[in-house]
Amino acid sequence: MSKGARTRASILQAAVEMACLHGLSGVSLQPLADRVGMTKSGLYAHFRSKEALQLATLESATERFLEAVVAPSKGAAPGLPRLEDLYQRWLAWPGNAELPGQCPFFAAADEFDDSEGPVRERLERTFREFRQVGEQLIASAIRHGHLPADTDPEQWFHELMALRQAHHWAAGFMRDAKAPERSRVGFDRLVGRRPT
Repeated sequence: MSKGARTRASILQAAVEMACLHGLSGVSLQPLADRVGMTKSGLYAHFRSKEALQLATLESATERFLEAVVAPSKGAAPGLPRLEDLYQRWLAWPGNAELPGQCPFFAAADEFDDSEGPVRERLERTFREFRQVGEQLIASAIRHGHLPADTDPEQWFHELMALRQAHHWAAGFMRDAKAPERSRVGFDRLVGRRPT
């Protein structure tokens, strides 16, 4: 890896950490330059605008999410076990990627829901692609007989997303130590089994 690539990687590492702690709007050139020990002009050589920096931060966060959540879940048994493994890893994100704070995607969705432009479009694409993964796993659980045959994957994922968003709120804003347990109970109820 070249020196320039290493510098860019360290910048994006810091940028993703900032997004987890302060939201994507908190990722801007001067605070990031201070964090990585660079001048603003030095950082500008890598990212020509705040928007370019935010887009690169989203790309980097998406790669980390895929590595920490989606890829490892493929090792679980197909059907409901794989779906549940994905959900558990999703709950633990971004901590299981050794990142501080809360999910940068949910934070950004609140920040950019009424906006237009490339950042919102990239964020929406991230959510749509993950929704597709989730719906495929739900369909697999139906085929394996783990969920009722009349289960609607789109509706089921919608409710799963609601559980994860509630977890984001409870763990982050409310600082509820029971948030992981409550989120697992919610999954059990969604599956139709008695919570353990």
